[in-house]
Parts: sequence; structure tokens; C-alpha cells
Amino acid sequence: MNKRISKFSIRKLDLSSYNVHFLPKYRIWFAIPLVIVLVAVIMFSIFAAVNKDAQSGMNLGIDFTGGTVLTVAVGPDLDNSDTYAEYSKTLSDIIEDQGYNVSYIQKSGSGADASIMLKYQNKDADIEESNQALKDAILAQYPNLTTADISPESISASSAKDLLEKALISLVVIFVVMLAYIAIRFELWSGIAALIGLIHDVVMMIAFTIIFHIEVNTTYVAAVITIVAYSINNTIIVFDRVRETMRSEIKTAKVPVEAHVEEAVNDTFTRSAVSTITTMIPVFLLGCFGVLSLKQFAWPIMFGLIAGTYSSLILAPTAYAMIRRAILNAKKKKGEAQKQAATEVSGLNTKRRRDINS
Repeated sequence: MNKRISKFSIRKLDLSSYNVHFLPKYRIWFAIPLVIVLVAVIMFSIFAAVNKDAQSGMNLGIDFTGGTVLTVAVGPDLDNSDTYAEYSKTLSDIIEDQGYNVSYIQKSGSGADASIMLKYQNKDADIEESNQALKDAILAQYPNLTTADISPESISASSAKDLLEKALISLVVIFVVMLAYIAIRFELWSGIAALIGLIHDVVMMIAFTIIFHIEVNTTYVAAVITIVAYSINNTIIVFDRVRETMRSEIKTAKVPVEAHVEEAVNDTFTRSAVSTITTMIPVFLLGCFGVLSLKQFAWPIMFGLIAGTYSSLILAPTAYAMIRRAILNAKKKKGEAQKQAATEVSGLNTKRRRDINS
């Protein structure tokens, strides 16, 4: 029995005993994200062509496009799950009968303060007229409600644009701070490699979001920032291990930088893989069984976890090794050129002396 348990031990995931050489296949590692981006571009074109709207290529929510947030105060009856399901379906049908697509449904509050929040796009319509028509339809369906119980709130396109600008500024600030931190703690080339990994993570999250046509809203921005922080933590662990292995080079014979990078990844693979898997399990369950708002947060997180683990264990270390190798080769060529120039100068000086002596 003990032998069987040890046979399937998590230690079998420890690559340090296998000494996996992954750097020679760098073309494959860089090709995989490019293929995913290409698929995303194709899907974006298909969605845009089908809906005859370039904006439809990416499923932007009303937080970015503008629309209406409708809050319907129901009261303590909403605490019953069956009542909540009935109200959600009926209100969604009423809104969709007016020609608008509901992108978000969520319960808010409890007891006497319980209400349902729905988001939908009606930016191209007469806002006041469409909201009044919806109020009348809801009141006709639920005579027990009053006008005060139905509160539509419009989100303008200008406020959505402001949200997008702030989100982009936040990402740029994060990138700059992370680059500075890693460059100070390790070296500039580590910071550049880590930055490549972070940009990859964001691009992959956007690509998967386009492919699966997941709605992009404020929770999506939170998911992107969460993944950037998660990914950089794994990357720092790998680079810290690289630094430790390279310190031994002073005491031992010279070892290629590629060997140090591969050793660091092999040593940290188990820790990163297991921590990612244990994180993905609850996120996956939330994505499958959670309410809509949680699903819209969980699935981007899932995509980001996969992309972040790939970049921290494969992409960023590979980029770092390639940068260091290019620098070493450039220094070597420069040294050889200087040596050759010195040899030529020495030869000319020797020839001049011979000419003078003769």
C-alpha cells in the first residue's frame, strides 16, 4: 500500500530529477501565443461580420459602451430562490421584448432591502422614452410594485471611456513599477523578461475573452490586475532561483546561462504547478456554478492563471536566457574584434621596427 502511495506522490512532478531541457524549443514556446492571437483575430472578425459592427468583435459590456442599470426593489419575497428565479426571468423577458439584451443580473441586499439589478444596452435609443416603456411594462406585470420601486440609471459613453482610460493607465503604472522593482532586486534583463511575460498574460486574457466571447466589464479589469499580480509573484520566484544558481558560478567552473535558467525552472516547477492547480479548482467551480457576476470574474481569472503559469515558467525564463545569450555573444564578438585589432596594430608596429632597423 505504501509503495502505491509513493508511486503517485506529488514529488513525481519534481522536474529537478529529470533535468528537462526546454530552451532549445524556444520557437515553439513563442509560436503558441502567436497562434492563439491569430485565432482571436479570426474570431473577432467573424463576430464583427455577423453582427455588422466592429465593436461586436469583442463583447464589451455597458461599463465600456454605455447603457442602463435597472434596479427593481422587490422586498423580502426575493430571499426565496424560486421567487428570485421567477423575477429574473420575467424582468429579462420584459427587457428583451423591448429589443435590448440583458448582460448582467444580480441580487442586491436582503430582507426589506432586497432588489434585482439588471444591466442592458440601450445607448442608441431615446433613454427616457425606453426607460418609461420598461417601467410601464414591469408595473403591468407586477401591480404590487410602485414607480418608486423601479430605478433606471443611465451610464453614458463618456463615463465608459473614462473608465477604459483609467484601466489602461493602471496597467501601465503596474508594468512600470514591476519593471523597476525587478530591475532593482535582480537586474534590468530580468525586469525586461518579466515585462514580456506580463504583456503576454494580458494579451492572452484578451485573446481568450474574444475567442469565447465573454463580456468585458469592470470585473474583467479587476481580473486582469489580479492576474498580473499573481503572475509576477511566480516569475519573481523563478528569477530568484536563477540568481541563486548563478551565484555558484563564482565558486565552480563556468556554466552556460541556459543551464542556470533550466535548473531554476526545473526546481520551481512543482511549486508553481501545484499552487496554480489548487487555485484553479475553486475558480473553476465558481465559473461553472456561481452567479453571473462571479462567472464573469472567474473565467477571465482561469484564462489568466493558465497564461500566467505559462509565462512565468516558460516564456519569461526563455526570453531572459535569449537576452543574456545575445549580450554575452555581443561582448564576445566585441572582445574578439578588439583582440584582432590589437593584433593587427602590434603586427604593423613590428613591421615598422623591422623597416627602420633595415
